[in-house]
Amino acid sequence: MYHIDLQSIRFANGRNHHFPMEIAETLEFEESIVVRLIAAPFVFIQNIFGFDHQGNLLWKMPAPRSFEARNPYVSLFRRGAFLEVLNWDGHLVTMLPKQGKIISEGFYAGEDPKRSR
Repeated sequence: MYHIDLQSIRFANGRNHHFPMEIAETLEFEESIVVRLIAAPFVFIQNIFGFDHQGNLLWKMPAPRSFEARNPYVSLFRRGAFLEVLNWDGHLVTMLPKQGKIISEGFYAGEDPKRSR
């Protein structure tokens, strides 16, 4: 269990993490919680973080590999047990949500990522 306050996430054990920007969304998995900060191009591009359920930081998403390296990630999606992260210019990354390991990369093809597969 966790609670979101604009720029911070607080876990049931009292552990709290404060971010430099507002939290846009979270996505919960069995062994992790993924946090995305608001998309603000050219301001703060490393905007995805993975935590365990006790509030320990597991990983930080590296800067986007895209046409413009200063474009942040803008959406999180679940694909079964995998995390998909979409960047500002359509770069789609599939990851292991606990390890933060990238397992594939491609480009958004126009389908609704929440409904396909």
